[in-house]
Amino acid sequence: MTGKIVISIPIESKSRQEIASALLERYGTDYLFMGRIFQSTATNETCQISISAKSNDVGEFAKQDKISHRTLEKVNRCPQIVYLTSTEAGYQTCLMMNKFAKVFLNIGGAAVNIESSAIAHESSVWLDRYNSQDAFDIYSLYVGLVEGNNSYFSCGMHNFGKADVSIPIGEDIGLAIYVMNVFNYYRLTESPILQDGHTFRPDIESPSYQLQLVEDNEYEASSLQHNSLGRWHLNRQAER
Repeated sequence: MTGKIVISIPIESKSRQEIASALLERYGTDYLFMGRIFQSTATNETCQISISAKSNDVGEFAKQDKISHRTLEKVNRCPQIVYLTSTEAGYQTCLMMNKFAKVFLNIGGAAVNIESSAIAHESSVWLDRYNSQDAFDIYSLYVGLVEGNNSYFSCGMHNFGKADVSIPIGEDIGLAIYVMNVFNYYRLTESPILQDGHTFRPDIESPSYQLQLVEDNEYEASSLQHNSLGRWHLNRQAER
C-alpha cells in the first residue's frame, strides 16, 4: 500500500443522526451510510467514514492563506467533522473522493481539508473543480508545493499513487514552481516510465534536469503526508 487518502470536512450538523437525516433529505437513497462505510448506490463506490466532535482549534485551515477569515469562522462554529478515507490511491480514486466530499459540502460542510496533503480548500473552490476535465484542476486539489530547508518539494502525489518531486533550494522560486508543476502534470497525464539518470525539460526555453529517486525524508513514515514512493529530485544540468 502506498498510503491512503484522507479528507476531513467540518460540518454544521450536531450529530451523526443529523448528518444521516440531511443525506436522506438531499439525496434520498443515492448514498448509503452504514457504520464506517459510505457508498454510492449508483456506482457501488465506497470509502471509509468516521465522524467526531470537532475541537475549537481550526488547525490546518488556519495555516492556509487560501482560506478566508469568514470561512475560518464558519469552520470554528461547526460541531462535527467528517473524515473520508480511502486505502487506495490513484487518479480515479481521487475523483471518487472528490464526489463524496462534494456530497457533504452540499449538506452543510464548511470547507475541505486534504489531511494526506495538509491542504485546505474553500467549499466554492472544491465545488468548482471537483469534477473538472482538466487534470491540473484535480492535481491542484491534492498537491501543494512546499519550501523546505534544502529543497522545494511537492506534497500529495502519493494520493495519485506517484512519487513527489523536489528541486534544490538554490533554484529561482518561480522557475522551481513551474518545473515541479509541469513535471507532476506530465506524470499524471502521460504516466511515463522514469529511471535514475533520465532527464526532464519542461519546455525548450527551460533548463534540463537530471532525475534521481530519493526517499521522502521531509515527513515521518507515520505521517499522512509521507510519500513511501519517495521523490524525484531534479538536479539542473550544466549548460553546454
